[in-house]
Amino acid sequence: MISSLLVRLGPLINQSLSATVAIISGSFFLYSLARDIRNRVARTFSALLFFVTVTYIGDLGVSYANSPNIAEIWLRFQWLGIAFVPAAYVHLSDAILTLTGLPSRGRRRWASRLLYVLAALFLLLVLTTDWVVRDAVFEPAPHFSAGPGFGIFFAYFVGAVATSMWFVIRARRRSLTDISRRRMTYLLIPYTAPALAVFPFLLVSGRAAFSTAIFYAILILFDVLLVVMLTFMAYPLAFFGTPLPDRLIKAQMLQYFLRGPVVAIAALGVIIWAPKAGAVLGLSSNEAMPMLTVLVILLLQWTITVVRPYLERWLIYIGDHAEMRRIQELENRLLTNADFHQLLDSILTSLCDYLRVESAFVASLTSNGPCLERAVGLEAGFRSELEDDQALLAGSMNGELPGPDDITSTGDVLIWRGFWLIPLHVHINQEPGYSLIGLLGVAAPDSENETLDAERWGVLMALATRCAEALQDRRLQTEVFAKLEGLLPEIEEIQRLHGVARYGGVDALTAPSEERLSSPDFSQKIKDALTHYWGGPRLTDNRLMSLSIVRQMMTEHDGNPQRAMRAVLQEAIESLRPEGQRSMTTAEWILYNILEMRFIQGRKVRDVAMRLAMSESDLYRKQRVAIEAVAEIVMKMERASNGTHQDTS
Repeated sequence: MISSLLVRLGPLINQSLSATVAIISGSFFLYSLARDIRNRVARTFSALLFFVTVTYIGDLGVSYANSPNIAEIWLRFQWLGIAFVPAAYVHLSDAILTLTGLPSRGRRRWASRLLYVLAALFLLLVLTTDWVVRDAVFEPAPHFSAGPGFGIFFAYFVGAVATSMWFVIRARRRSLTDISRRRMTYLLIPYTAPALAVFPFLLVSGRAAFSTAIFYAILILFDVLLVVMLTFMAYPLAFFGTPLPDRLIKAQMLQYFLRGPVVAIAALGVIIWAPKAGAVLGLSSNEAMPMLTVLVILLLQWTITVVRPYLERWLIYIGDHAEMRRIQELENRLLTNADFHQLLDSILTSLCDYLRVESAFVASLTSNGPCLERAVGLEAGFRSELEDDQALLAGSMNGELPGPDDITSTGDVLIWRGFWLIPLHVHINQEPGYSLIGLLGVAAPDSENETLDAERWGVLMALATRCAEALQDRRLQTEVFAKLEGLLPEIEEIQRLHGVARYGGVDALTAPSEERLSSPDFSQKIKDALTHYWGGPRLTDNRLMSLSIVRQMMTEHDGNPQRAMRAVLQEAIESLRPEGQRSMTTAEWILYNILEMRFIQGRKVRDVAMRLAMSESDLYRKQRVAIEAVAEIVMKMERASNGTHQDTS
């Protein structure tokens, strides 16, 4: 019974699981790529997932092929992923090892490049010759037979994956904290998943001795295991090289996984299995598929919306429920300018409708006088008329407007140009009395003797209170935002340290911050390094050697600090070089000529001054400007490097 069911449904189940693997790998490829393209670990992991996705797209193409020739084309297309996965493995492990503070001195970088060249060569051989693979076989599933050169490819594949695992093991040993080591362990457990996903096992085993039912049973279990392993591999890699807090990474990943892969897999399952369900329900597949697909998508989206807050609380915000609730409440209650204007518009519109008047306005009071916030039923020129009224300005600034206890009826309201003016007051915490915060203007009725009854007067004063509260909330929120603006650089620096400290150790934590880059003595450090350009202790000052751009240059200069620092200075100086033919007398070439002749050529001051036709005192002044320009360029290079966050090649 089970054997016959596997034989009958095995191809369809395998097709569904192959599509699931393609969705999982493709989804996390897009997630890693979009999360931070400048992050080298995310970028290389995206490349690895891309090749896995391509392989399974080819596998789906084979399963849908309606002729042997088309199937063979898809089988060869798969090798775009199969050939390049080992090279991407080594590239990824090199990025992870670099993140722990062990940059390549050239060997790992060149090994990665060589492996990509070998991958391209193997792909070319598969597409144009029968040297690696040959003779497509279609039982028990479509696959190639091994060619004479397949053994070399096998050695390349296994050797590259094993080397990559060794690099990750080294990275785990270099991790300093329990959390980073634990995440490295989480990474090592499913680390072989992409390799297992793409390796052509049928090409090695050939015609299996076991039955078709056992073949499909093994294949189904293998694909299920791959789906789980790929998912768990993407989880620890999401934390590598990012300055974001762990809780935010987890929340983003959970939401993406639920609304992306989960919904896509469910919709695909409906599309593949709808014909079977339609037969049971007595419907054709064309009738059942759209209805079931829409139903599943809507039901899943509703379920995710309801369940996700609870999942985040149980899986992510453990022990931080109260803080996260306050943060979420603050986010929900903050008013944007559009929200603030909509609120005032609603109040003014309701007021005009209730009092049966045509116009009203709200103005806030600033140090420069009244400032119109929102108005209903007024012409455009009213703003300048209100803000330029000197008598109203003097009254509001000198406290001559009636206080909140002085207005008890329409007879106490100030009349201004056909409007009832109601001063808006708020009570400031820990301060006695009230503070004038704005003005509410309502068009006065046509009849001068008309007064409002108690009910209408109460509504007017209640809406005036709402206007005052809105103005006060906006003022407080503006003050909060102003303070946050001042804190943002410090918060960003703390987040940067939080991110690099996971795996970077002391070097990452002691990397120069923005404050140290902007300190007054940074230019002096650059001057000292230029003075000792061709040798001397100041060229390799600890302050300069801690720059990330210098550490990156060390990977390109075999770990030599002097050559790395000279390369950084040389790049900064060359960026000051104007375009065109070099001139010794024109003003635009002065700074570059001084730097190049004084420090790179090492000429004496007198020789340079004579060559540039200027006095020595003038040369010293312009040299100081040139050094400051170099320091500014180095600062920009370092900021750009910190923006890439450990993005070294």
